[in-house]
Amino acid sequence: MKILANDGIPVEVKKVLEQKGYEVIEVRVAHEQLVNYTQKNAIEGLLIQKGTLLNKSMINELSHLSVVIFAGTSIELELMDYITSKGIQVIWAEEALANATAEMVFAHLFSGCRLLQESNRNMPLEGDISFKSLQESYSTGLELAGKTLGIIGMNKAGELVAQKALALGMNVLYHDSNVLSLKADYLLPNGISFRVDLDSSPIDKVLHDAHFLTVHTRHFERYIIGKEELESAHHLIGIINCAYPEAINEVALVDRVNEERILFAGIDRFEEEPNPAIQVLMQPAFSLSPNINTSTDESKVLIWEEIIEKMQLLRN
Repeated sequence: MKILANDGIPVEVKKVLEQKGYEVIEVRVAHEQLVNYTQKNAIEGLLIQKGTLLNKSMINELSHLSVVIFAGTSIELELMDYITSKGIQVIWAEEALANATAEMVFAHLFSGCRLLQESNRNMPLEGDISFKSLQESYSTGLELAGKTLGIIGMNKAGELVAQKALALGMNVLYHDSNVLSLKADYLLPNGISFRVDLDSSPIDKVLHDAHFLTVHTRHFERYIIGKEELESAHHLIGIINCAYPEAINEVALVDRVNEERILFAGIDRFEEEPNPAIQVLMQPAFSLSPNINTSTDESKVLIWEEIIEKMQLLRN
């Protein structure tokens, strides 16, 4: 199988794939020439990281491909689902990126509960003259232990979010119509074994009971949390989106926070990427990050290990 590594590929990874029988072509093809090049050179697989810009119209013209391999840290579920719908296999390093995403969820949860997103903005401006006042303002934080985390969807990152939440003493509810139970033993990096035993709950119960919500569906679903869902979340304190753009209706979310019915939101994926709405960026109750939930030094190494493993399975 001919694989076009359009954004480059580590030398050692290329060597391994070639040893497994792949012909890896490392050429940088311009966006507007990609369809013609892959057709002319009988390319069956396209390996991309972050430099190649794919869209739906281009995918329609790449039907001759057998597989698209996403080897970067920026994951676009909507595009991946569309590629799959066209009969093209998608390979990506879901497990390699899962822990980075799960830890980012908790980075936002901790920040929001302790009001760090606001404190970090105001301390450089007023800390030297209003220390006591700021201390009083930000001394009303909350603890995660004993609270209920609701997980919408249960992908690999969702599993690790559940594991970490339980380890912190949180109650965990999740809803996923395709994953009716989660029963697994996790071996942590420090050698400790951790058991997770959960069953999927109705979405209404998750929304009603959760103090915090986070989205981890396996496929793109626009506005899986919208105005109605937010109105049903009677105990909601904070909400996190490290999943994909448009997972949460940001207009409804901003309204909810402005009405002081939600304490905070942690947003890593934005509706209008790469130009997030100004009302989202300027909302002091929002903890913000620029689509970096999957991107760590560790995940960038693990990606290639998982890609190689999955390419071997494809070969078989």
